[in-house]
Amino acid sequence: MTQGPIKMKQFFILASLAIPFALHAQNSSVVSAYNYMGDGDYAKAAEYIEPATSNDATAGKEKTWRYRGAIYAHIAMGTDEALKAKYPDAAGKAVESYIKAKELDTKDSYKEENDRALLNLQITALNGGNDAFNKKDYDKAIAGYMQSEKIAKAFGQVDSNAVFNSALAYEAKGDTAMAMEQYQKCIQIGYDKPEVFRYLATMKKRTGDLDGAITTTKAGLAKYGENKEMMLDLVAFLLDANRMDEAETSVKAAIEKDPKNPVLYSVLGSLYDGKANPQQGTVAEADMVKWYDLAEAAYKKSIEVDPTFFDSYYNIGVLYNNRAAFEYEKCNAIKDDAKYNACKKTADAIYLKTVPYFEKAHELKPDDRASMEQLKKLYAKTGDTVKYNAIKKELGE
Repeated sequence: MTQGPIKMKQFFILASLAIPFALHAQNSSVVSAYNYMGDGDYAKAAEYIEPATSNDATAGKEKTWRYRGAIYAHIAMGTDEALKAKYPDAAGKAVESYIKAKELDTKDSYKEENDRALLNLQITALNGGNDAFNKKDYDKAIAGYMQSEKIAKAFGQVDSNAVFNSALAYEAKGDTAMAMEQYQKCIQIGYDKPEVFRYLATMKKRTGDLDGAITTTKAGLAKYGENKEMMLDLVAFLLDANRMDEAETSVKAAIEKDPKNPVLYSVLGSLYDGKANPQQGTVAEADMVKWYDLAEAAYKKSIEVDPTFFDSYYNIGVLYNNRAAFEYEKCNAIKDDAKYNACKKTADAIYLKTVPYFEKAHELKPDDRASMEQLKKLYAKTGDTVKYNAIKKELGE
């Protein structure tokens, strides 16, 4: 159902994290951490920096957290897989460290360095989430997206790509509730592309909230009134909800936007067909004929727009079949032979109108058994032995 994760290009190199640190009188742990980092021994650097984060003399210094961020960023963004395995939460520690450093940097003396480092980590987190998503490791993907979103907040921004991608990951994972929550969040933050509304509406329908699906789709169409897919979605949802009048209005509006779409005319034909044969109750014969005629016109318009559109050929065949069935039922109630024969002749003529439509449907979809079954009955009715035997052979009988 859905598109893949959105990627950002990582345009800063790891070398940008190698911040030129001035050597001042510092706590020995911080000095040692700095020296080991300079030597590329990040495990030792991490070992020495940790005590400094809880030491009264150094825990409140921006430098301590900036160094810690740089150490763990090197681990997280480096190529030493064994070191990464030893510090699986290195990226998270780097992020929290730089955020802490920004809080302590009240004069913005190192704002550029901290922001640049965080941006690199954000890109790494987002792309790491994408890589995990492509490998179907959805939990890891979600963690990466959430981390990217967290970093963006440190800049006072919203990472809409991360929010959307996390919704995709939750959906792929099967966590419907969280997927819907993230899609809804996309809309709230302004990342309200048409697909967001469509995905959210589809999930609402899937969970039984058909009214919610309709409301969401209408909200989407209020912003993207030209979106043909959402128009069709709305018609389908309204049909499922048995809100026929609204569905008719919606499909007519869609036809105005997209008059060359055979699907829309076919759907309109089905709506009229449904009114002629309501699932509940009955309609007067005059009304039934009116709806049948409108359905026939809509199906024929669909075929006119696209002469290769299978559905409308099949549906118009079914339409004639249903009209004939109604006439046959009337005939069965007639006792007078002459009147019965006249009635049956009328019914037969309607029934046989189906032949060219089912034949065209069969031509377009030779493996469609429903069309073949209808043709078998029709050929039996007309006494066309050659075609009857041929279609039976195709059916494997």
